[in-house]
Amino acid sequence: MTEVALCKILFVGNKDGDAQQLSWLISNIKKPTMELMHVPEAEAVLNQRSAADASVILLDADSTGDKEYETLKALRATFPEIPVVLLTDDEDETGTYAIRNGAQDYLLRSQLTATALSRSLVSAIERQRGQQHSPETTPLLESATAVLNRLPMGVILVTASSQVLFYNGKAKIYLDREDGLILDKNRICQASNTNENKQLAELLANALSPSSEGKSEGDFAMSVTRNNSDSPLTVMVAPIGTGVAGKGAVLFVSDPVEPVELSIDAICRLYTLTPAEGRLALGLTNGYKLDDLAEEWGVSMHTVRSQLRQIFRKTDTSRQSELVKLILTGPAALKAAPIL
Repeated sequence: MTEVALCKILFVGNKDGDAQQLSWLISNIKKPTMELMHVPEAEAVLNQRSAADASVILLDADSTGDKEYETLKALRATFPEIPVVLLTDDEDETGTYAIRNGAQDYLLRSQLTATALSRSLVSAIERQRGQQHSPETTPLLESATAVLNRLPMGVILVTASSQVLFYNGKAKIYLDREDGLILDKNRICQASNTNENKQLAELLANALSPSSEGKSEGDFAMSVTRNNSDSPLTVMVAPIGTGVAGKGAVLFVSDPVEPVELSIDAICRLYTLTPAEGRLALGLTNGYKLDDLAEEWGVSMHTVRSQLRQIFRKTDTSRQSELVKLILTGPAALKAAPIL
């Protein structure tokens, strides 16, 4: 991906204090070169249909006066080639839902620093470049991105070189916390713990190897400890694509404290599973291991393994990672997430 040499920022917001703070922060950023343009009202930009050759639009959420992201949607529709980053005070509501409505990223005003500003804007530009497609396919791909952002768990797409190409809204929450999983300056997803980072690298290598024959499910799943939580994150990797150029992997990241609220009935109906098989599929999707589920339910390992074989047969999968990928990217997962 081409390095960003010049970042021209169009700040849309009616607070002069914010514009002055941004100007000061930019003066402390040595690389890349940054230029700031300030427009108080989004209507002026939209009416003129000109973003003044901006590399990225920084939109102040508090100055738009709308709660349905109409301004954000209008900017994305008018300038689909320019990423939009939202400046906000509300992470849980405005930030997360803004990403689902087309923003590439969001910045919290209370945590605004030169480093955070530079990293967010440059990453937004790089992701936008990686997502550039023809006008005919752009709406379809934006819809696909919106679907991934509605999934109730983190999705991180990496290349064969382990560089992150995309992450959805839930994954961004985990990465922004920098607790367990982090995104380094080269856009490589890493584990905070050194030993676990080696394990994650090996896990990705296993998934991206030419052949995964002979590898157990343990080669495709791991737990990532967090300093601010007694419960680790669960990471499962599934290979995607074919050939050298198209090979990659998707990381499914979940928090066991926040179980995926899927309907067993929906899973059973979609994949013609029995209630017991549906319960097992949901347990695996939530990151539990076979032996833990067998112990919790008071059944033998022979029973759960037999159920798992039936699930594989009915879903045309052969590994737990493939099964989890199927369920979490299917209709059952979408129904579990709010419809925007």
